[in-house]
Amino acid sequence: MTEEQEAKLKWRLRRLSKIERDRRRKERSMILEHVGITANDLAESIKFYTEVFGFTVLRETMQNAYLYLDDQLLELMQSRAPTDLNTPQTPEGWDERMRSCSGLVHIGFRVGNLEEAIQRIEELGGRLVVPPYEFEPKIEYVAEATTEKLRIASQPVGKAYWRIAMFADPDGVILELLER
Repeated sequence: MTEEQEAKLKWRLRRLSKIERDRRRKERSMILEHVGITANDLAESIKFYTEVFGFTVLRETMQNAYLYLDDQLLELMQSRAPTDLNTPQTPEGWDERMRSCSGLVHIGFRVGNLEEAIQRIEELGGRLVVPPYEFEPKIEYVAEATTEKLRIASQPVGKAYWRIAMFADPDGVILELLER
C-alpha cells in the first residue's frame, strides 16, 4: 500500500461515524472463527496448549483438534510431512524471523502479570525465546474503542509502553505475551 493509499484509508476510517460503524458491524456475515496451526506432533501440541495456556479440547480427530479458551478457537492440525525445526537460537534471531516473512507470524496472549505468566509457562516446559522488554508504540491513529478489550489494545493505559515477552510452541510458532 502506498503512502497516499494509506492516508486515504485513514481518512475514510476517521470519517465513519460511530452509527455507521455499528450499522456495518450488524450487517457483517463473517467473524474470525479460529486460527489454525500445523503441528509436527498433534498430541504434543495439544498437551502444550492445554497445560501451558489453559485451552480445553473441544473436539479431536486423528488429523486435527479444536481447542478453546473462553470463546476463542484454535485448530491444531497434524502435519502430513513433519519437518525438522530450524528455530533461531537468540532473541534477535526470533525477532528477525518474525519480521522478515509474510503470513501469520505469531499469536498474542494478554496476561495480567508478565513475570508470573513467564514463571508458570517455564515451569510447564515452555521455551522463552525473547525475554521481557518494554515496547513503546508510535501510534498514528486510534479508533474509538467499543469494548474493553479494544480499549486496552488500542494504546497503553496509565503508562507509555506495554511489556512483551515471547515463547515458542513445540513447532516454533511464536507466542507473544503482552502485559498491557
